[in-house]
Amino acid sequence: MKLSPSFFVPAPALNLSARVLVAALLTLAAASPASAVPLPFNAYANVYGYIQTYYNSPLLGDVQFSLAGTQVNTYNNGFGGAKTTGVAATTFAIDPGAAPGFDPLYDIITNSGQYGYSYSGKAEVAGVKMRSQIAASTVDVGGPSISPNSSLQAYASAQWNQQFFIAATANRPTGSYGAILVGLTLEGGFPVGTPNYAAQTQDQASTSFTDSAGVSYQSSFTLSTYAGDPGWTGSRTAYKKLLFQYGTAFAISLNQWSTAGNNAAANFFDTGYISSIELPYGATLESGAEQAGLGSASALYGKVTQSATADALNTNWDFGNNGGGFTPPVPEPSSSALMLAGAAALAWVLGRRRHVEA
Repeated sequence: MKLSPSFFVPAPALNLSARVLVAALLTLAAASPASAVPLPFNAYANVYGYIQTYYNSPLLGDVQFSLAGTQVNTYNNGFGGAKTTGVAATTFAIDPGAAPGFDPLYDIITNSGQYGYSYSGKAEVAGVKMRSQIAASTVDVGGPSISPNSSLQAYASAQWNQQFFIAATANRPTGSYGAILVGLTLEGGFPVGTPNYAAQTQDQASTSFTDSAGVSYQSSFTLSTYAGDPGWTGSRTAYKKLLFQYGTAFAISLNQWSTAGNNAAANFFDTGYISSIELPYGATLESGAEQAGLGSASALYGKVTQSATADALNTNWDFGNNGGGFTPPVPEPSSSALMLAGAAALAWVLGRRRHVEA
């Protein structure tokens, strides 16, 4: 906690209660110093697509090749106060109807000009929220169809990577291991008429670090849906443990991609994001996004709380499956990690004030 120089008032101007409050705030600041550990943050978004063609040539036999469509990328490297990657957006099209014979490759892909292909998409990482939207279309001169030679696939993806840090606590010394319980939320859907399985969206969260003994660890989980998913209601949240070592910076990556094939679409520009984090008892979380000026922990990661006890299942190391396969109950911690220290300081001040006034 940092105090502005304008906060301090010459001692003679302070009454006893005000001096007690200043002392409490200084004690709290000394107990919670800003981290000297630099924690990088970067994010990118991209949209791209390709046409896969299979063709039988009288001279060459079976032939297959890919034609890359337009690709666009945007970035946020965490410098300069940028709050977003910006929207990566592009449209690509091969129109049907050209006269055959002028371009042999065009003739193969479009079946002599009968078929056309297009895709349009956009993606963004806004703060730490991921957004993606993609639509693909294959059309022949008579209407929507699927070409006998070629198939279209298009993608919109968004990803951020950043370092996090949790210092040792009274119950967990530097070098010991723990876990944070992450709630990952995916929101969006598929337009009416999108063929089953022709479009899908997936979010993945993963953590990795190399501990002080040189051993590397990784844990991850995914959250996904697809066109025709009978259980999809427009929003879904999953909770998983991600592992770390106290006193060692660890990386978390969050990735979202949406894909659509012939005549399909996915709209998940409503975002995929971390909606909650449960921290171990007594722990505080620092992140690269905070250091980059993107916001406070609660603004970035939703409901940030602490476990009620030091031995809580949700926030302790799970050697049995490295955390990735463990699905804990929805967290119900007893207190907010962001309010805990302030509440303790306030209680101390009020107690001290009653003692002085008595």
